[in-house]
Amino acid sequence: MMNNSIPKVKTADVLLINVDDRQTALLRMAFKMYNSVNYQLIQPEDNVQPELILVDGDAEDGEAIWQKTKDTYPHAVVVFFARQAPSITVPYLMKPIKFDTLFQHLRNLQQGNGVWLPEIYSDFETVETKTDKASNDDISPSANTSSQSVTIERFHTQHTLLGVVKNLSQQKEDTAILFEGKPVLIVFPDLAKVLLVVESDVLQKLCMRNDVEWKTRVVPASASTDKLHKKAKLKLQACIWQLSIWTSRGRLIAPITPNTVIKLKAWPNLTRLAYLPEAIRLSAFLVRSPVALNTLYKLLPVSLEDVLNYIAATYSIDALEIEQPLNHSALQQEQEMILTRKVSPLVLHTADGTESAEDTEGGAEKPKGLLARLMGRLRGN
Repeated sequence: MMNNSIPKVKTADVLLINVDDRQTALLRMAFKMYNSVNYQLIQPEDNVQPELILVDGDAEDGEAIWQKTKDTYPHAVVVFFARQAPSITVPYLMKPIKFDTLFQHLRNLQQGNGVWLPEIYSDFETVETKTDKASNDDISPSANTSSQSVTIERFHTQHTLLGVVKNLSQQKEDTAILFEGKPVLIVFPDLAKVLLVVESDVLQKLCMRNDVEWKTRVVPASASTDKLHKKAKLKLQACIWQLSIWTSRGRLIAPITPNTVIKLKAWPNLTRLAYLPEAIRLSAFLVRSPVALNTLYKLLPVSLEDVLNYIAATYSIDALEIEQPLNHSALQQEQEMILTRKVSPLVLHTADGTESAEDTEGGAEKPKGLLARLMGRLRGN
């Protein structure tokens, strides 16, 4: 059965080697501010196997310390944390780092990326740019970095389990959804409930498929129907919310585009819905301010995957109002889309390979008060 209880946040034990007290304090503060993953600082004497180790490599023997640490903890991701690029192949985290990119880098390193290859990078000169508050701080909350762009993928709900459940929720008849001739769930629209026939992990796998020719079968009224009604415990809205998250997987649900202005109609009842990271923060923002995804991504230091999963879930349960820009054609909506953290026009790759820039703020109402001042600071005004 689908579990709607809030799961524990993933914990990642982090060990710091050769890191001074000031840097440790900064990292501890950053970890406390981040709630998608519980990064927990541990000590060598804690007798806990760390998942991630940061070795400060700026000392003369930094590379030797890194190698010794790697030998001691062969199953951990041991990161070389330094201003100077290493002369060996290591997972590398360069100083200074920023609060708004720290956890993206850590997640990247934990996934096996971010490895420094000296034979490739040795021909490139590292250029450090100074900000107005140039200092020796190894972590800074400043956002004065170069643009960080990410490509987003969109998906349609047609031919997905989510799309079938959504369609049946608008019907009147009790209907079973079949996969390979066997029912996976039964939708009871009048009761606004769903009966799960398979385990949740099976449903999650089915949500990843869009190549299934789904079959449905109306459940005729009979004496046994009442029994099915009593067994149906899962709320229809909670089911659609969960299926949306499993189907989205960090993709943008159609017909929403980066220029679509979105606003939350009302807070979803998060205590009765499957846990979604950053849902409270996003709800608090979107219930007050209509905003385009492009702008939302720039304003909030939230994982893009969490944003896109939240948009899919709230849109699917009809909790989201959307407004499409009049100048955004259907052809443009289908092209590869890029979001950037730095405030700049959205770049759309068109079919002929050229790039066109649009004013991403033009379709939304201009924010007022604090939001307006924040936007001004982001623009450098």
